[in-house]
Amino acid sequence: MIRNLIIAIFTVGLFNIGICQDNDSTVVRKTNPTGALLRSAFVPGWGQFYNKKYIKAGIFSIGQSWLAYGIYENWRDAVEHERNFKSADDDPIYQAGEFTKYESARDSRNLKMWIMAAAVFYSMFDAYVDAQLSDFNQTDRSFEVYLGPGKNDEITIGLTFNIP
Repeated sequence: MIRNLIIAIFTVGLFNIGICQDNDSTVVRKTNPTGALLRSAFVPGWGQFYNKKYIKAGIFSIGQSWLAYGIYENWRDAVEHERNFKSADDDPIYQAGEFTKYESARDSRNLKMWIMAAAVFYSMFDAYVDAQLSDFNQTDRSFEVYLGPGKNDEITIGLTFNIP
C-alpha cells in the first residue's frame, strides 16, 4: 500500500511539467515547484537536477551523502563504546575512557543529524524556489556559465560574457 503510494507520487512528480509562454511568445519550460521539492526531500540533489542546476545537485548530493555516512560511522562508534563502557566493570580508568569516547561519538552523531536536517530543508527550499523562477527571463546577466548534457551523449560546457 505505502509502496504503491510512493510510486504514484514519484510518477506524478516526474511527468508534472507545465509549459508557459513569456512576453516574447517563445516557449519556456517551467518546472513544477512541488515536484522539485518532493524530489529533493527523497533523494539528495534530485530536485536541483530536475531544475537543471547540475553543479548544485552535485554539491547537495555529495554533502548530504557525506553527512549520512558520518552519522552512520558515529552511531556505530557510539554503540561500540557504550557496549565497552557497560561491560568494563573492574577497570574504572578504561570505563571512564570508553564513556568519554561514547559521549564524543554520540554528540558528533547528534550534531551531524541536526546539520543533515537543516541541509535537507535548505535543499528542498532551494529546489522549490528555483522551480518557481524557472521561467524568469534572465537575459540581463553580465556572464553565464552552462554545464549540461549536449548532443550525442556529450557534456557541454559554456561560458558567455555580455559586455555593454
